[in-house]
Amino acid sequence: MGSLSMKKMLRHSGLALVGGAILALQGCGVIYKTTGDVLISFGRSEMLPYMMTYNDVRMACVTGEAQTPLLMSFERVGSDPSKLGAMVFTTAATCAEQIALDAELRYMRSVKDGRVSEAQDARIEQKRWSAVAADRQYKAYNYMVEAYGDMKDGECPKLKTDFDELVWMVGNISGVQALLNDGASDGAVGVPRDLAAKVERNMKCLENDKWWGVPRGTRAAVWNLLPMLAPPNADAWAELEASAKAGFDNGIRLGSALYAMSAFSKGNDERLRKAIRDYAANDQNLNPDYAMLDAIAGFIVQGISDREWTENTGKRTPIGGIGTFWDDQAQSGPSVNIDDLL
Repeated sequence: MGSLSMKKMLRHSGLALVGGAILALQGCGVIYKTTGDVLISFGRSEMLPYMMTYNDVRMACVTGEAQTPLLMSFERVGSDPSKLGAMVFTTAATCAEQIALDAELRYMRSVKDGRVSEAQDARIEQKRWSAVAADRQYKAYNYMVEAYGDMKDGECPKLKTDFDELVWMVGNISGVQALLNDGASDGAVGVPRDLAAKVERNMKCLENDKWWGVPRGTRAAVWNLLPMLAPPNADAWAELEASAKAGFDNGIRLGSALYAMSAFSKGNDERLRKAIRDYAANDQNLNPDYAMLDAIAGFIVQGISDREWTENTGKRTPIGGIGTFWDDQAQSGPSVNIDDLL
């Protein structure tokens, strides 16, 4: 009888311990979710606006790489970091894009110098890091969709605040960049091709003037990539020029970067040079509240300029030489001396 009582006591004690452990874990879950909610709220109201005032793209990308796993882990305990996820994956992608660009420039120099093995190695490295960038940008786009829904033609999400509109804009631009980087990686990520049409539709949901001409500029860049998506009588280049001007007027040169990207992808050298020159000439009265977005635009334009310079000279754009070209001296006479920049 004593033995039976002891067994019952042990069994009840075991059940109590299990129940206590479950309650403790549930308590931890509540604490973790509360922590996640606080962190996400702080990120939206304080961290992101503060980071937007920085013009250091490298700092933003490293912050994205370091903080994204922590932030997104709160999904597991019931928090919703999807909106911030679209932003931090976008900034993290710029780190991979920079490494891919460096590898591409190394490839160009190796080809010019006849170093076949190094050229092949550089191309492999470029494709690998382009795939990383595409994956991060596609995640950014998908988190945007998770937050606001996958809109059909003629539909728009409920964008209640400026923050919501910013996330919508950045997430859609990341979608286009994901397509481009996936192409550079030979389709390693498998970003769906119909994403471009979705972005073109989604950008109609933003007020063009409020967001510095970027919505229509993004749509026009898509029209240049896929002309079948353009409305009747649409003039993509006119829209891109208007987008660039709106950016200059508002101190956020994203429209200029879209113009340069589109000209580069189309191989239009005249428009590409104009886009880069105009970008460089409009470096005054920049908007301090969105310095990071302007810096990312500069990162894109600088990268295109570096490709052009490297292909033609074997070297990147000279320090202080953004907006200049290797043959300016021959075209402009002795008043412009590119050798001094080198």
